[in-house]
Amino acid sequence: MPNPLKSIFYYIVNYTYPSFEKSIIRILKNEKKLIIFDIGCYRGVFTKVILKLLTKKKYKFYLFDINKNVKKYIANLLKLKNIYYHEVAISNKNGKANYNYNLFFEYAGSSLSSLVKNDIKWVTSRKLISKILFLNNEGFIKYPVSTITIDKFLGKNKIKLVDVMKVDIDGSEYEFLQGAKKTIENNKVKIILLEIMGNKNSFNDKEKKIVNFFKKRNYTAIKKRKFWIVSLFSNLMAVECLFVSNKYLESQSFRNSHYNRVNS
Repeated sequence: MPNPLKSIFYYIVNYTYPSFEKSIIRILKNEKKLIIFDIGCYRGVFTKVILKLLTKKKYKFYLFDINKNVKKYIANLLKLKNIYYHEVAISNKNGKANYNYNLFFEYAGSSLSSLVKNDIKWVTSRKLISKILFLNNEGFIKYPVSTITIDKFLGKNKIKLVDVMKVDIDGSEYEFLQGAKKTIENNKVKIILLEIMGNKNSFNDKEKKIVNFFKKRNYTAIKKRKFWIVSLFSNLMAVECLFVSNKYLESQSFRNSHYNRVNS
């Protein structure tokens, strides 16, 4: 029988916490056709919200996750035209890697990275919440999954330009960037929405390093927000950053959007 507390919790976490979907659509309002990547899609919340905001636009969505339950969670999305799902991990190599799957708090911490798994404070506090809400107090398990780089995926599928790339991979940001280096250097993505996660004591260095990575490749961070829920009862921090290609910022299409970086 479905647990109503679990459903309420997922709704609060996924639908009431502000994100950047509206800003993204405002930036791209003059584009008639969109190609959107949802990396770490889980239950497809980002894709669902974007779909609701789209009006009279052609689109193609590419969703990625390595949680074996995701295909079931997004079954209704996959019935729609031009939505494609790939059960593969986006990383810095093409091959195999070990995936840490969180049995007790599925929506968070499941990743190729062991960052969340190794934070005892986070694990202990979330297990307590999980036990109260879900009656599940299991741990992490590890199993092998297929991996591919963004550079390889775009080349293999003959994708020349991506309008939006949302990335939520709980600590594996460096590996994503290494595998997308050529794509980013060649400005093949207009907008990248990236969650950055790290340990509190080294988080500022990680964030600065990633922002500099984008800056050197002619991308500008135009918005940022903190994920306070990640920091609560843990040694972790997380922020979500919206990076836009300078080439697109200088385009007529962006100027015609009249996007206000301060108020949007």
